[in-house]
Amino acid sequence: MTHYSRRRVLKLAGLVAIASTGGQLLSLPPLKAAQPQAPLAGLDDFLQVSRLLTQRTDLNATVAHALMLALDQTQKSFVSGLAQLNHLLQSQPALLQQERLAFAEADAESEKLAKAILGGWYNGVVGKGERALYVTYVNTLASQLVSDKLVPPGFSYGPVGSWAQRP
Repeated sequence: MTHYSRRRVLKLAGLVAIASTGGQLLSLPPLKAAQPQAPLAGLDDFLQVSRLLTQRTDLNATVAHALMLALDQTQKSFVSGLAQLNHLLQSQPALLQQERLAFAEADAESEKLAKAILGGWYNGVVGKGERALYVTYVNTLASQLVSDKLVPPGFSYGPVGSWAQRP
């Protein structure tokens, strides 16, 4: 073994020793087995509102659960606002027949919440700025709408770099 090889082996052994010692010094919580998601209060209402807003019946319940948790963290009075929005959409179905979602001025908070819900479903992000929460990427409605033509960035159906070749 050459002097250069011994030095590399000693450095590697030193790194392994430091890494294993560091792991023992850090108190890491024990890993817990994945537990099933507990039903979230209001999830049925959220799914109903989401189906009305998106005009889709095939919404993913797991994504709905995650979106609802994120919306609860980023929207003021989310639960009461959701109940109010649900009542408004049920009592005024014409709101959903418009080309653009627009509510009366008195229902500005409901319109804001409806747009936040739609944004979560289509973009996978809830909130704005530093309070924004990333919920999903591939499972967004926007990705599903174009999935027959576009491969999401980061995914490739061909060999590495095949996306760079001209069609």
